[in-house]
Amino acid sequence: MKPLILLNLFLILCLFGCLGSQQTTTQPTEPGTSSTKADTPNALAFLELSTPKTTYSEQEPIPLELQIKNGKFDLLVPFSSVAMVRAFRQLTVTDSSGNVVKSRKMIPIENTLKTLYKDGKSVRAIQGFDMKAGTTQTVLLDNLLEFYKLASDSYTVKVTIELEVYNEFMQDQHAQIIELEREIYDYQNSTNPQFTPEVKKEAIGYIQDQIKLIQEKYKDDLQNIYLPLKSRRGKAGLESNTISLTIE
Repeated sequence: MKPLILLNLFLILCLFGCLGSQQTTTQPTEPGTSSTKADTPNALAFLELSTPKTTYSEQEPIPLELQIKNGKFDLLVPFSSVAMVRAFRQLTVTDSSGNVVKSRKMIPIENTLKTLYKDGKSVRAIQGFDMKAGTTQTVLLDNLLEFYKLASDSYTVKVTIELEVYNEFMQDQHAQIIELEREIYDYQNSTNPQFTPEVKKEAIGYIQDQIKLIQEKYKDDLQNIYLPLKSRRGKAGLESNTISLTIE
């Protein structure tokens, strides 16, 4: 009888052991550890490169058009990456032998950095662009030959962009506003006994009213937004389609 009881206990233990191992292998993945389509660069935006013709004569201008198609998220990105010729900075031109053609002149970087002020403190920022979900930005390069010396041959061309994405933005500031923001900071941090809390409050209130008047006066000139450099959240490598063209 005892051998039968021992056998049943052994079978029960084995069964629970199997169930335990099944539960371990089917536990849900921790949030943020799975690799989904949204994590891939192509889920952020898509690049489409084109040129009006496939065949050009020597010395004929070769214009390029780059469409940057945003995905399903609103993105705060540098203005120069999606709205200026700098978007073409990482061009790859390859000849019929498979050799990468070196550029004869670099596409300009076009510095858009600016120092703004927030809460009395200076903030280094880059001119930004609020790229809404599902929208398309078009950037033009007037003439590929301005940057590459190309002889009669067949070529392929593609563009790569390291698209930086930011978390925050600030409105552009007039020079007078920057000076007034500094004054506010000086009042807030002053240890002069003459500047009682009431005096500080009144002075800061007056300055803030002046800032509002300047903002209203120059509102049409202060449409740009700027992205604090410290708010950069990361970047994604985007690669366009490859186009072919021939120079005869």
